[in-house]
Amino acid sequence: MKTLACGAFAAILACGAAHAQQDFPNRHVTLVVGYAAGGAIDQSARLVGQALAAQWGQSVIVENRAGANGTIAAAAVANARPDGYTLLVTATSHTLNKFVVKGLRYDVEKSFAPIALTVDVPNVLVVNAASPYQNVGQLVAALRAKQKSFSYASQGVGGIPHLAGEIFKLRTGTDMLHVPYKGAAPGMTDLVGGVVDMSFPSPGSITAFVTAGKLRPLAVTSSQRFPHLKDVPTFAEAGVADFTIGTWHGVLAPAGTPPAIVAKINADINAIIQTPEFRDALAKQGNVAAQPVTPAQFAAKLAGELKAFEAVAAKIDLSAN
Repeated sequence: MKTLACGAFAAILACGAAHAQQDFPNRHVTLVVGYAAGGAIDQSARLVGQALAAQWGQSVIVENRAGANGTIAAAAVANARPDGYTLLVTATSHTLNKFVVKGLRYDVEKSFAPIALTVDVPNVLVVNAASPYQNVGQLVAALRAKQKSFSYASQGVGGIPHLAGEIFKLRTGTDMLHVPYKGAAPGMTDLVGGVVDMSFPSPGSITAFVTAGKLRPLAVTSSQRFPHLKDVPTFAEAGVADFTIGTWHGVLAPAGTPPAIVAKINADINAIIQTPEFRDALAKQGNVAAQPVTPAQFAAKLAGELKAFEAVAAKIDLSAN
């Protein structure tokens, strides 16, 4: 009798869990963003959130928990209930943090269930529009002349803009001070204000400033020119070889989230990022939608990045300086 009772209880629990998954979502979902409001990651997260809310008929709240290069938000989501109602919107720096942030309160791989990619773009070397440097060659020449000290902004230690700045220094044999911020937006504000000399953000962080004539893009970190910046050369075209790096935005869930819920969110996001409305909205932000991937493909991408970043981090100083 006891065995039968236990079996019946287990069946009830299983049925309840299955129903909860089929009914997902039946209340509001929170997208936790590890960067300041107004930056490229925040902008794309809000587009995804709006589209999911319309599709699900439930509120999708975007919660900004900026700081520590996204690790504050990641730690919060890693410790959240694995039911699909608390998700992390993050970027390439998520994997890089394993090698640059000491004492992480989570495991970059094991604490999360990858769901979907939303954005995939190169980074851009940008200077103040009032800067005397019209191209990469002029900037590199000034850096090598060392007539003044130079600095570059990033959205935080260990982020892709930080990595891009350090690779730029290696490729050009130059030096400059790294100035980390708690997100892309405040860094761009200081670049416009002349506090720092340059930055290597994703296109979404600079579109409004470039359109307003406040920032000047000099080169993109991709093998081909970026569609939204057709007049801007690649670094190879600008005379700096072997300099390709990019930024993705994506959605992760806490580890242990039911596969059925992960699959549903993946399918819904993949449907959204292929719509003309979403692609057009991203384009206005200077971003490009990622190609749809499965959760397994996203996980494989993250695993590959971890191996690549481990090799790079061994050669480049990614600590605060």
